[in-house]
Amino acid sequence: MTQKSWQPWLLAAAAGVALALALPGPGLVPLVLVVPGLLRRALVGTGGWRAFRLGWVAGFAQWVIAVAWVVIVMHRYGHLAAALAVLATVLMAAILGLTWAIAGWAASTVPESWRVVALPLALAAFEELQHLPPWIFPWNPVAAVLTPVPVLLAPLPVTGAIGLSLLLLLLGSSLDALLTPRLRRVGACWLVATVAAGVGAAIFAPPFRAVGPPVKVAVLQPNVALETRWQPANEPAIEDAVWRLSRQAAAAGARWIVWPESAVPRILEADGGYRARVEAFARDTHTWLLVGSIGLGDEAGEYYNSVHAVSPGGVSPWRYDKMHLVPFGEYVPLAGRIAALRALVREVGAFTPGASALPLPGPAGATGVAVCYEVAFPSLAAAQVRLGAQILATITNDGWYGDSAAPRQHLALAILRAAETRRYLVRAANTGISAVIAPDGRVVARLGFGREGLVMAEVQGGAGVTPAAALSAWLRGGIVLLAVFAIMTGRWRRRATR
Repeated sequence: MTQKSWQPWLLAAAAGVALALALPGPGLVPLVLVVPGLLRRALVGTGGWRAFRLGWVAGFAQWVIAVAWVVIVMHRYGHLAAALAVLATVLMAAILGLTWAIAGWAASTVPESWRVVALPLALAAFEELQHLPPWIFPWNPVAAVLTPVPVLLAPLPVTGAIGLSLLLLLLGSSLDALLTPRLRRVGACWLVATVAAGVGAAIFAPPFRAVGPPVKVAVLQPNVALETRWQPANEPAIEDAVWRLSRQAAAAGARWIVWPESAVPRILEADGGYRARVEAFARDTHTWLLVGSIGLGDEAGEYYNSVHAVSPGGVSPWRYDKMHLVPFGEYVPLAGRIAALRALVREVGAFTPGASALPLPGPAGATGVAVCYEVAFPSLAAAQVRLGAQILATITNDGWYGDSAAPRQHLALAILRAAETRRYLVRAANTGISAVIAPDGRVVARLGFGREGLVMAEVQGGAGVTPAAALSAWLRGGIVLLAVFAIMTGRWRRRATR
């Protein structure tokens, strides 16, 4: 095999590596612009199975770098041997890389001039399809690379994350096309159209409309290591730390205190003493609490990953039950029971998904809640805002991932949800990164990974529904259909020309 025959494979791999390095963690943002051009160049003069494999190489390279933190989860907490943990991560990247493989193959079936737009459309379409089986992992959208630069998130209330991902990919593709003489005119046209669309979306994006007075919120970050949490002898110390931080927050003037996921190893609905203490604290300090706990179902053995709102008057009569459960973490997909993976989470396979996105009450208005991984789903935040959520909150425990890129990637998803919906978003993470995010995507307060303490800021409820929230399903589905239409039309054009 000559050196020249290796070039497409190197270009494809470079495309994936560039996106992985642009994402939160490494955060080399400008690299996102070279991604579509590198992959398009790798596909020049090829098609069929070879194009599929080239796309897969790009996707595999991106995922194996971006989710390298899965090794930590599998090895440290799943108790897999290091070699098996690496193998599991490689297998995961291989499966996720199939989205790029299909996108690469689809783009290779249209004329080269059409690939300038067809490839970005195909990649954006599979970013949306990644929400569905067999992937069910809507992590690291391309738009996440812009979260360190809030001013560039301005189009989000109109385009949503998937639309901003498409604009970024089109921008990179059209800039690369300008470097190819035969594609220069096509590249110039798409560059103008992309910039105009992005600027137009930013101009017409609705501003934040505040409702009610500012409310001082305190986010607790107890920083309890998972190994410590799993030892029953440590439960009193864990609970004491949470109450100590809560008292500090109340003394500092907080009206709303948000605890991270599973902050206290007790069940609010089953432990009368614990419930009485929570209610007494809220009553005596005149504060509201947002508390995670295992929720009990109507049937025996039915459990939910739940969130309760507690006012000075007591626990709210309804709760939020997590709707999007973590595969192999909170349930076992299909009918299988994989014993080797049960050590990843103590209740693997035990949780039931919730059925309602109804917001909870809170001092800053109706509160849309997402638990951990759910913040990756734009449809959930959009549904909650349409149901009247005036502010958003997400609680999580990112201790699984260590001080890796994962907590930064997870925070980026929360930033996207805040900017899409024009809502303040409060993020409570047991080990960090806890944050308060403004409606334009700015992080107004944060506490880094591995530190104990409080994050305090003023928040306000918001009114109105952004186009991205109102038309969430139409935007996401429309981009998929547009990609299919463009590729089918391009294939017809190619055959007609021949």
